[in-house]
Amino acid sequence: MPEAAAPGQMGATVPVTPAVQDRLGVKEAIDFWDERHRVRGELLSGGDLTWDHAGNEMLYAVRLGRLVDILGGLSSPAAPLRVLDAGCGKGFYTRAFTRFGYFADGIDSSPYAIKSCRREKVASERYAVSTIEDWSPGYLYDAVVAVDVLFHLMDDEVWDRSLRNLARLVRLGGLLVVADHDSDEDRLRGSYQITRSTPRYHAVAEAEGLRPEGFVPYRFRGTPVGFHVFSRVR
Repeated sequence: MPEAAAPGQMGATVPVTPAVQDRLGVKEAIDFWDERHRVRGELLSGGDLTWDHAGNEMLYAVRLGRLVDILGGLSSPAAPLRVLDAGCGKGFYTRAFTRFGYFADGIDSSPYAIKSCRREKVASERYAVSTIEDWSPGYLYDAVVAVDVLFHLMDDEVWDRSLRNLARLVRLGGLLVVADHDSDEDRLRGSYQITRSTPRYHAVAEAEGLRPEGFVPYRFRGTPVGFHVFSRVR
């Protein structure tokens, strides 16, 4: 299956309209990502396909640094953060959170990716095969993070349910951190990527009791992607 341009090197985009028919279906997308995790290396399977391994290693480091800036002040040795890495892929960020002393859960719809995560487990982190919309752990998180995941949910209803579920998993005073572009409109970017507008993110989050705290761009090689940050206030 041809692969569209990755987030860092977008070509021309078109507005999302009901007439667009070439996006992956829900089952197709799950199969697509399971196969991509199977055939790509640790970083390229969830990274930018237009860059080599070294470029992706820098990208992962930059994204992790931004997350440290956002989350770092919330944790302490006496009260470690409980963090969800939603759409964890092969577990790069879940393992990093664990090394930071956080209690980390990683979920992904790809059985192959989760098998890889369990094989590379570093300590107490936990992994599960699950879609984002279906994850229900029975407890709340201090921080819920989704790195370059939500813009790969091609079905608008699945995207909406997934974002709402992530929001509902955040405790009072906790943070929701989700990656996308900072855009005034929805944009279709190939068969497996859609940017949803910043106003749409804000509308869903605010309806679920979260307050927008701003947008933190990656600032790496010109990519327009960054983190939308929200805090639970009610």
